[in-house]
Amino acid sequence: MTSTITFEQLFLGARNFAHLALGAHAEGQMDVFLLEAGVSVERLAKAALVQVHPTLLSEVKGNDDMLLHFAGATTTPPRRLHTIGASTAIARLRKMGVLSRSEELDGLIELRNGVAHLGASSADDYLGIFVDTVCRLLDHTGHDRVEFWASWSDLVQVTLDSRFDLAQKAVHLRMSQARFRLEARFGSLPEGTVESVAKAIGETGLVITGVSNTNARFRMLTRCPACDTEAAALFLSAEPETTLLYEMELTTDGLLCGLCGFHLTNAEEVAITGLGPTVRCKVADLTETLDDGPLASDDLFTFLNSGGLKWFYEQLELPRSRTTSTRARSEVPAQGA
Repeated sequence: MTSTITFEQLFLGARNFAHLALGAHAEGQMDVFLLEAGVSVERLAKAALVQVHPTLLSEVKGNDDMLLHFAGATTTPPRRLHTIGASTAIARLRKMGVLSRSEELDGLIELRNGVAHLGASSADDYLGIFVDTVCRLLDHTGHDRVEFWASWSDLVQVTLDSRFDLAQKAVHLRMSQARFRLEARFGSLPEGTVESVAKAIGETGLVITGVSNTNARFRMLTRCPACDTEAAALFLSAEPETTLLYEMELTTDGLLCGLCGFHLTNAEEVAITGLGPTVRCKVADLTETLDDGPLASDDLFTFLNSGGLKWFYEQLELPRSRTTSTRARSEVPAQGA
């Protein structure tokens, strides 16, 4: 008789769990990612074994019910379909030369089984080995990577691409995850919803968000490199000696999109997305200043043109920094927040 556990059943299960794993990773649910990724690897590993012969899923620990069933020697399947675990399936594929030994892969399976604790390493460390293992098994079973990964194909390609350094991979990974979050949150809503929300949360103009003894901070609205909507806050800075004479050149050093959550935390990450290292702004673009600072809104343009940022520092009681108006959003969060 034919086995009730088929390649197609295992393969589709592996695909579904792979997509769930990457979705959980995008939402920062790392425990869920580890669980779903481990299940995906296990099912695809078992599918690769079934493709050779179903008996390879049998345990050899005395009970031969499953062995007889998979071999077609019995007409009735066992009441409990108990097959080998993920570790044994991977071990058999290693003996067959399909997979190589990897402590990272073993660690992923142990975490999925609850044998190991997360400790010092983050779940991000296992994204690469998860994607690489699945792709190797897909190649071995003769299945197309793009068809398997579908909308996650770009993320997978970036993860595997050796031309990207760690910083580039991190930024492109966050871009793919941000697009996923946007689609997950707005994909089923009426057309035009994204644009309407972007207009509602976008804050036009150049805003002074704070000063310290090292620099002045600004924020302005820009188009998000990930979701391509004009809903991102571009964070800028300038040295105290910068002169604000009608035009000024500010350094770009961060970004946070209020729509998809994509964020950049430093100038290097900004450059990776293709955004310029500096932005040239007009003093007339300033729309807000410090609520409790020495500048009244009517006098803002005059004072900035006459004294520049240095005047700001002479008037403020440094090193105590001031905060922005209640409308201002917070600064860029630390990476991984």
